[in-house]
Amino acid sequence: MNHLDVIRNSIDYIETRLDEDLTLKGVASAMHYSEYHFHRTFLYVVGETVTSYIRKRRLSKAAELLAGSDSKLLDIALECGFHSHAAFTRAFRKMYGILPTACRRLGQPPYLYPKAELTNIDAQNFGKWGDYAMEYRIETCPEMRIIGYSIKTTTVEGQNSREIPTFWQKYMEERLGEHIPGKKCPDVEIGLCTTYEEDGSFHYIIGFEVDEATAVPEGMVEYRVPEARYAIFTTPPASQADFTASIQETWNRIFAEWFQSSGYEQAYGPDFEWYDQRCWPTEGKQIDIYIPVQPAASV
Repeated sequence: MNHLDVIRNSIDYIETRLDEDLTLKGVASAMHYSEYHFHRTFLYVVGETVTSYIRKRRLSKAAELLAGSDSKLLDIALECGFHSHAAFTRAFRKMYGILPTACRRLGQPPYLYPKAELTNIDAQNFGKWGDYAMEYRIETCPEMRIIGYSIKTTTVEGQNSREIPTFWQKYMEERLGEHIPGKKCPDVEIGLCTTYEEDGSFHYIIGFEVDEATAVPEGMVEYRVPEARYAIFTTPPASQADFTASIQETWNRIFAEWFQSSGYEQAYGPDFEWYDQRCWPTEGKQIDIYIPVQPAASV
């Protein structure tokens, strides 16, 4: 069973248990996936974290019941997986901007968040790089000490896709890398995503590997990348104009194609992009993407 089938099954599993105590850990376990790999795969395929998807489906079901039944608010709350009237009311108001009682008076839900359908996910379009043979290797990488600049962002509403490019632009325009001391490899910049929290938030760091003696300057952060086994992917050669798209499409292919047949799953740990001299020219630009992996659990 490939991971798209697993995500489809998990969606069905969630749908029939909206009144139960659903958690990321519990759903991942039911699908025989490690928690972190399931978290990242679900986020990639569905576009929502597991917890956000469950909450939105529960509230959407509640909105339908409010508009189409005479059930008491507490009964609806319990049927939709909320343990109290107060918790239900807070969550409903946050999503819809109105109280449950107002939804009932309207006689119809303000909008519905539908069950996720993955009918078209298999037919990925990889554009001009569709025929590129994705290069990868598996290596154990030693611990690294990183010093750099950091922002906190989130996958919610695609916020990270907007904030990270803006962060890079600021970093380049202000030549912030020149201020980072103790560089072990001055020609290699690292763009690193810390591990994702359950709500989809994480820190993104741009920096360099540094020596142990270097102090962390004010305004910068230190991050230690633990020793781990990594799958390392090289992006296809691209022009300056297509460079960002080539990186994103490589990430897409990793999750849509590679993980399904590789025998590996994503391990808990940071992933990062390795920017060296190959990305300096205006043509033929390439980088490496490092993803921590472990042997996949049997499904």
